Amino acid sequence: MHRATAMALCVPLLAAAQDAPMTGGYRAAALDAPLVLQAQAFIQKHLALLRLEELQEAYTQVVAGINVKLVCRVTGEGEPARWEFVAWRKLDGTWMLQSARKL
Repeated sequence: MHRATAMALCVPLLAAAQDAPMTGGYRAAALDAPLVLQAQAFIQKHLALLRLEELQEAYTQVVAGINVKLVCRVTGEGEPARWEFVAWRKLDGTWMLQSARKL
């Protein structure tokens, strides 16, 4: 095969690989995606004194199930603050709160 032909065949593959999600990494998700909204509702239900006021960023990660990472403006402990939450939707469809941290 000629070098020019080989390069012509590889360029589309390289371009596609740049857009592919990194295995195991988080990928940005739409704020109104059904999975994001389910995670937001689950997290809010499990917060005693905090209120999710504004969803600012959302990410998903494929694991044994799906992790959904949300960055939100939160009220309830004085001044509003940004928090990051990770909720895990297990393979059986149940949810578990993995982490919650003030940014």
